[in-house]
Amino acid sequence: MRGLGIAGLLAAILLSLSLAARDTRSASVGAPNVILFIGDGLGPTQMKLGLDYARVVQGRPLHLETLMENGDTGYALPLPYQAVVIDSASSATQMGTGQPARNETLGLDADGRESRTILEWAEDRGLATGLVTNMRLTHATPAAFATHHVSRYGEEHLLADQLLGGRDIDVLLGGGARAFVPRGERTSESLSGIPTSLDEDSRRGDARNLIDEARGRGYTIVSDRDSLRDGAATAGRLLGLFAANNLPYVLDRRHERLDGVPSLPELTQAALQVLAKNEGGFFLMVEGGLIDYAGHDNDAATLLQEILDFDEALGLGLRFQSDNPQTLVVVTADHGTGGFSFTYSGWRGEQEPLANGQTYRPRWYYPGEAELRLLGRQDRSFWRILERAGADPAKLQEEVQSATGLSLTSDEAARVLARNPEGHAETSDFREFYTEPEVVPLALLGRALSRQTSVVWSTGGHTSDPALTFGIGPGAEGLRGVYRNTHLHDVMKRSLEAAE
Repeated sequence: MRGLGIAGLLAAILLSLSLAARDTRSASVGAPNVILFIGDGLGPTQMKLGLDYARVVQGRPLHLETLMENGDTGYALPLPYQAVVIDSASSATQMGTGQPARNETLGLDADGRESRTILEWAEDRGLATGLVTNMRLTHATPAAFATHHVSRYGEEHLLADQLLGGRDIDVLLGGGARAFVPRGERTSESLSGIPTSLDEDSRRGDARNLIDEARGRGYTIVSDRDSLRDGAATAGRLLGLFAANNLPYVLDRRHERLDGVPSLPELTQAALQVLAKNEGGFFLMVEGGLIDYAGHDNDAATLLQEILDFDEALGLGLRFQSDNPQTLVVVTADHGTGGFSFTYSGWRGEQEPLANGQTYRPRWYYPGEAELRLLGRQDRSFWRILERAGADPAKLQEEVQSATGLSLTSDEAARVLARNPEGHAETSDFREFYTEPEVVPLALLGRALSRQTSVVWSTGGHTSDPALTFGIGPGAEGLRGVYRNTHLHDVMKRSLEAAE
């Protein structure tokens, strides 16, 4: 370094130290903690809806956008075995096991053999583990990480038995209590915090009470927001069941004032609080599952609120990662749902004089802030609107106006409520892509409102969108590029292995 002088020498030393530190960070890919966030149905256009609303209406970036700017980005292809459209069970199985899987199967490879999931692998290594969802714990995504079954549509209680079987998952938070209580019992008999509107009879065919069994194995049992908060502070293992089936949509939870039902961010915070007590590290999967359901329903406003809720949960994960840099956070989707998009339509705006003396009059009308604000105004889901309207077109008009601020004509209301001789609603086109009869009236309502919202949908099912994937923390660079979604398993596993 002759000829550099003292200042040059110091600069060279600082540069050398900086490069060494950078090399150390790059080489040290291990993280004792992995948090995987799955936005079920969070395709690229759904993601953009959340980004646009936050930027344009709320004047802020989403936590997801912050992660995009500061983390690593990849393009996951959710390709199941012998298909190009995937379901949640096989997608979660592929992320969880690193093996191609057949659609609708849980924790099995393409030949039907049980595959060890990343959660089971982590347990075997002595790490704490957790599953958090606003769906049933026996639903496709959480079940794929901890059960093995040829069909996601198998009896719920068989999957619940596996969830609380030979393994001890440290944190289980979500819905699905009807598979955990004995035959002939209401879920609220074992779980007093479940509100009446979310209560149901048991779906079990036997007298087993998995709540009592879990309590006997050292789990703290919680069923509402207050018990969740108290339990997370003291529990070593935590089982939280807050609804007989899935948790309610964000909009419906607010509108019906179900204050005792925790949000996805609250569930995430509680899980992190419990899992962080394990000094050996942990694996946690957090699912925003109701994003998918809102997509199936073709309900854009409900979809928006579920995306924002998922993003708040992500924010807690990113804050934890900032305080615990050895943590890898991964965010992805399992597939897209519904084919959501805004679109332009016939021009209905005003002419606008420009500073250069010309008049601006576009050929088409392009939606913008007004339409985003319309979606933000809706205060309950399409499900609740139609439930309250019954079979009365006039009542449907009234409910739509009250819930959304939008209007339906009497003819539109009648078309939404029309039924064929079998008692089912029908779309006039793409009928084969609306496979769930109960979803069709919701799609008809979304179409009727589209002239005011500029929102269009292509299906009531899943789409073949890529899954944009983002990560931050040790090992996140492995997410760069294009890959099958099985690759996420390898990134997470290498991250945990390198910490040993």
